[in-house]
Amino acid sequence: MLSVYGICSAQTEFQLTHGNAITVDVGPTLAGLAVGSGMKKFEPKFGDNASGIGIGAQYERQLSGSLSVAGRFAYLGADLGLIMEERPLKVALDMSMSSFSLEGHARYYLFNDTFFVDGMLGYANLSANLKGNVRVSIAGVSIPLPVSVSFSPSRNYLKLGAKLGWKLDFGKTDVFFFEPSFGYSYGIGLGETIEKQLEKKAGGIVSDFNDVFKPVENYIFVGGPKLSLAFGLRF
Repeated sequence: MLSVYGICSAQTEFQLTHGNAITVDVGPTLAGLAVGSGMKKFEPKFGDNASGIGIGAQYERQLSGSLSVAGRFAYLGADLGLIMEERPLKVALDMSMSSFSLEGHARYYLFNDTFFVDGMLGYANLSANLKGNVRVSIAGVSIPLPVSVSFSPSRNYLKLGAKLGWKLDFGKTDVFFFEPSFGYSYGIGLGETIEKQLEKKAGGIVSDFNDVFKPVENYIFVGGPKLSLAFGLRF
């Protein structure tokens, strides 16, 4: 019969001899789908054809039985139709937005190698690609103006975050695992905001871009609550 000490020693030895792990995270995939369907609720600001996609990947190295470090890459993109009106002007844009992040993580495991707390420091980039035009409506007749928008602004961020998660083994070898986690990220913007860049490019014709981009930036593409559903392999 194994003692508790013997079980813990065996688990620690397994962790260190299988101290590398890679994971593929489908949480950003679900976030991308949610962006596509959720943005439609903002109509008329966002069009009916909104769609999104995302993915994440991570490499983790176990330093001891309770401590590990990891590097993570994540991508999230969405195609959106943006419509804004300040009568009699109307701005119609084809817009795609995408973000990627490079993150460093430090983890501390509790209850052997199952429950963990995770701190993150990283870099993120958010970019937008916008094409469209400004129109004026007089007596119900829409007339194109000699003002068009074709612009690809971007912004860099310093990312901070924390999360809680579980590493759940499946199969008989303890090599494969499922890792759900939930946390929050915060982005510190560097340089001029995307909405400010766009306002300048549009000549100040429409001035409330901030109302559109700020929530998307702070709670979806860079910061906000983050759900991870990762499948992994130890080796």
